[in-house]
Amino acid sequence: MVDSRSPGGLADYSTWRARDYFETYYSEVVLPDEQAVLAYQIEVMRRAGTRFGRALEYGCGPTLHRAIAASAYAFRIDMADWLADNLVFAREWLRADPVESDWSRFTRFILACEGLPEADRARVIRRESQTRKCVRGLYVSDARWHDPLGEERRGYYDLIVSGFCLDAVSSDRGVWRACMQNVLSMLAPGGTAVIHALHDCTAYKVGEKMFPGAGVTVDAMAESLLECDMARASIDVQVIPCPANSVYGYSGILTASARKHAAP
Repeated sequence: MVDSRSPGGLADYSTWRARDYFETYYSEVVLPDEQAVLAYQIEVMRRAGTRFGRALEYGCGPTLHRAIAASAYAFRIDMADWLADNLVFAREWLRADPVESDWSRFTRFILACEGLPEADRARVIRRESQTRKCVRGLYVSDARWHDPLGEERRGYYDLIVSGFCLDAVSSDRGVWRACMQNVLSMLAPGGTAVIHALHDCTAYKVGEKMFPGAGVTVDAMAESLLECDMARASIDVQVIPCPANSVYGYSGILTASARKHAAP
């Protein structure tokens, strides 16, 4: 999946292991950068003032925390990723099969963001059960396809959340821009998008391997959202510094949101 123009030394996604990614970033604590982007996602969804009918988490990886966050704000959630290994990892949790991945610390943080800082185990279980009911479909998809989930999904979703995916497809920023347009073509008129990316990052670490980054900046994200028919006044792009993560190849998180122009 690494573009042919990627710098030498980057790993190919054929060597990706979902377990490595989970253990690198999610297995021990809710890292400060993840706290920031989860809080941002929740605030954007709350500000919408309505429950979204159809939501899509695009590029979910082997993670569940963004779906857990969205489950109180959407009636239906679909999840999509390029790698079947990631979806198998997610499916185990969604089926409540015996799994090694525990997302309860993230669920507690999400509930704290929503005003329940002392959520007990029962509340955590209810929110995770709600998530399992909300998630309806898991799809293998490639953001480089013009219609990543088929023509019938154009303008289909009221909410799209994509975290640290589209900027990691290739080190070529042109590929990233095309992926943004392809994925956001599935957003309905008036719909809301929440996008997270590694800020100005050309390679990030998973296990002992380095995978590509498109080096996305604030200006590049804002320009791309405009190209994707987002209303200029609705575009919000922020950089969250995280210098401690420079060991992983990045020292900042870029988080953005926008609403698509409403239908005439």
